[in-house]
Amino acid sequence: MENGDSTRGLARPAVNGRAGAAFARDPDGVVRLKDLDQRDPLKILFPDPLAEGQPVAVLVNTGGGVVGGDRLSTEIDLGPGAEALVVGQSAEKIYRSWGPASEIRNRLTVGAGGRLEWFPQETILFDKARLDRSLDLDLAPGATFLGGEIVVYGRRARGETMTGGSLRDGWRVRREGRLVWADRFIADPVNDALLDRPALLGGARASAMLVCATGDAAGALEIARSQAGVSCGLVGGLLVARLLDPDVPALRARYCRLWQALRHGVFGLPDGISRLWHV
Repeated sequence: MENGDSTRGLARPAVNGRAGAAFARDPDGVVRLKDLDQRDPLKILFPDPLAEGQPVAVLVNTGGGVVGGDRLSTEIDLGPGAEALVVGQSAEKIYRSWGPASEIRNRLTVGAGGRLEWFPQETILFDKARLDRSLDLDLAPGATFLGGEIVVYGRRARGETMTGGSLRDGWRVRREGRLVWADRFIADPVNDALLDRPALLGGARASAMLVCATGDAAGALEIARSQAGVSCGLVGGLLVARLLDPDVPALRARYCRLWQALRHGVFGLPDGISRLWHV
């Protein structure tokens, strides 16, 4: 849903929220929750594991969205051999801000031989939203990862245009403590004229990036290249795929198809995805 707004008189004061979860594989081979740390407005829910036994963690923002000055952080830690799927309950709304930016910090750690899937739902930037977001991923030897993020520029269902705001969005991936890839996207101000430039979104109003870390990077690249509308390549031993589309539902559908194809073709998992992702 895209209801609500944040103006000069904020509906609520800024918050400092945190959600942290750690998983470990027991000697009997079952992956269990080891530690949980939550601070409003962030929560983590734990529905039944997937059919293959993979635990599921659902990220929830009970505040209903993110306002200027909010500081939110999420940490996911998988021990050696542990597996988990982390998804978002719904799209994250970034309301307009006349002052400070909203800050979102995500830190993901995957132990030796572990596997993490990271799929929050899309982030919707309202007109004049200001967002500073980062994701740090640390991979131990033999660890694998599949995940990404979608950004929507404006409340497209309402025909909203972007007339201002800012976005700073970055990823850093380390393998065995060594930085293997870093990416930083900065748009300030964010407006339709800037987004229309061929070097940026070329008229698209939704963008997505998906990253896959696996021992078979060449195989992952071949699968990604078989999907329509995907620009992809190998960087630092990682598959990095990008998608652009002026239509948000169309981009979500292509993104989910790529996710399904990679989790099945690379990791041998069922090609179904979380029920929370309705395409």
